Amino acid sequence: MDFDKWLLPLIFAVSAAPLFVIAGMVSRGHLHLIAGLDARTVRDPAALARRLSRLLAATGFAVLLGGAGMLWAGEDRARQLLVVLAMLVAVNGLGIAIVATVARARPPSGPPHR
Repeated sequence: MDFDKWLLPLIFAVSAAPLFVIAGMVSRGHLHLIAGLDARTVRDPAALARRLSRLLAATGFAVLLGGAGMLWAGEDRARQLLVVLAMLVAVNGLGIAIVATVARARPPSGPPHR
């Protein structure tokens, strides 16, 4: 068995594990794990927890698929580049969706408008 072939996909798999753990915890209502969100200050904490946990799990799957893609790419530099670019787009797109979701969930700061 060629260990070098499996090293990078294994690193990807291990690095995706915390995303799945945090997604599970957020789905159980632990919103404070995401930028210190307070469930008492958001309109619908259950819906927010569902959305954030789905986005986090999707990010974890994107990282896992990146590892599988690197295994598929092998030594082919063109395939490796394709996998890296696809993962870059997927993970950053999901990251932007997470940031936008958190930004929409936060109550406005400052004095109330009249």
